[in-house]
Amino acid sequence: FVAAFIHHWVTLGLVLGSAHIGQLGYGGIIMFFFDWADIPLLAAKLFKYLSKDPNDMFQFTANRLFEMFAVCFLATRNTFYNYVVYCALRDLPHNFSNIACEVLLVLLVVLQTYWLYLIIMAVKRQKESGGNVEDVREDQKKDN
Repeated sequence: FVAAFIHHWVTLGLVLGSAHIGQLGYGGIIMFFFDWADIPLLAAKLFKYLSKDPNDMFQFTANRLFEMFAVCFLATRNTFYNYVVYCALRDLPHNFSNIACEVLLVLLVVLQTYWLYLIIMAVKRQKESGGNVEDVREDQKKDN
């Protein structure tokens, strides 16, 4: 919950901050890259909720959609987005407004890396459980 809360505030700050400093392209490209992974994730959740048996077609579809999500997440949020951050850090002049946006960009990289770790753990559990996807965050809630 805390990571998602921080993520949404940082993203909002980046979109508004990029508009404030006249770099609308950065805010737009962040939104563009971040939206693609949500499509297979939300579809996977839908099929997961429809599944009544670990071996039914709904679960099979949820597993494949989760795999699509993992690949899309890695490509858009951990590869393309990191390149955008690199370009911003390299190209933007270093004044107070830009530095504030750069800090938010890097904070978002840290959050995306954390979520990539959670995805890797989910993939690992998927492999161990015979191919069914389980949400790693649910186990974290039980441990607390």
